[in-house]
Amino acid sequence: MDSKTRFLSALSFKEVDRIPVIPQLTYAAAKWSDMNIDEALNNGGKQLKALLHAQEECGYDGIYAGWEGSFVLLSSTLGSELQVFKDKPPNVHKPLIEIKEDLEKIPTLNPNKDGRIPINLKLIKELKKKSEVPILSYLPAPFTLSGLLHGTDKLMLLIYMDMDFLNQLVDLCFNLTYLFGKAKIEAGVDAITIADPTGSSDMISPKHFEQLSFPSLKDLISKLKKDGAKVGLHICGNTKPILHLMADTGADYLEVDQAVDLKDARIQAEKTCIIGNIGTSELLSGSKENITELSKNCIKIAGDKGYILSSGCEVPYGTPIENIQAMVETVIKQKKA
Repeated sequence: MDSKTRFLSALSFKEVDRIPVIPQLTYAAAKWSDMNIDEALNNGGKQLKALLHAQEECGYDGIYAGWEGSFVLLSSTLGSELQVFKDKPPNVHKPLIEIKEDLEKIPTLNPNKDGRIPINLKLIKELKKKSEVPILSYLPAPFTLSGLLHGTDKLMLLIYMDMDFLNQLVDLCFNLTYLFGKAKIEAGVDAITIADPTGSSDMISPKHFEQLSFPSLKDLISKLKKDGAKVGLHICGNTKPILHLMADTGADYLEVDQAVDLKDARIQAEKTCIIGNIGTSELLSGSKENITELSKNCIKIAGDKGYILSSGCEVPYGTPIENIQAMVETVIKQKKA
């Protein structure tokens, strides 16, 4: 069974020859190709080299085509100022939208021409040519992108002070993320993972998630699936109170962070493929033996159908390659057994 068949079979709860392994890994690949994160931000060739090298060395079943959070890539394309680092991904230095009137200043997005997005689209195309595994890519959720453009703290205040402004902002971000996602699909991506860290139950109440983020997520997922991609949902931190809503978005898979018990994820999203959830701190600092035991435990809890072994969140820069290899070796050994 090849990696793409294995991936698609897991999404549809079909038999697999072994559990697929797809770590949430982009910029961490830089370290293993002796480069810093910042030197490849504007260089798709270096990104391609590092991502291919990491997959070839580890043997996992899918490559995430990206180098930074897609919400950062999109917000910087729109004009946000970034802080850039050697050993961690860039972040937004200053919000782009201060007042409601600034919404009208956001330019119409052309993903094939604007900012560094064409680098990302070319990366997807080149990975499709050079690798036989599924190609995945991150897309920001409208609610999370709203926080980056306006400032997350200010976004929280809008919930109580100006819902009209907030709704207009989320609507704008919905249109932007859809254009970006559609361009990724046209470039050939197999699956899109929508990242909504601001929708986490660590950030807002489940009620606010249902009111403010869930509707746009459901609509966005529906549109992207109609365009031909598999679509997943990633929300960081504790999502136990909203797992059922995450599944109700229609996502093909849910990436579950280490803060969530896989038992709860399987119960509340029993018909949706689960991806996760080895802790990123363990991957960064733990031993290979520790990662092997964590991998075995995840598989034992999640079962052998509708599950993909992965990190709980983005693999940090500096993670030993041996720890990612341990995840793959664990499922291969279980297959032989």
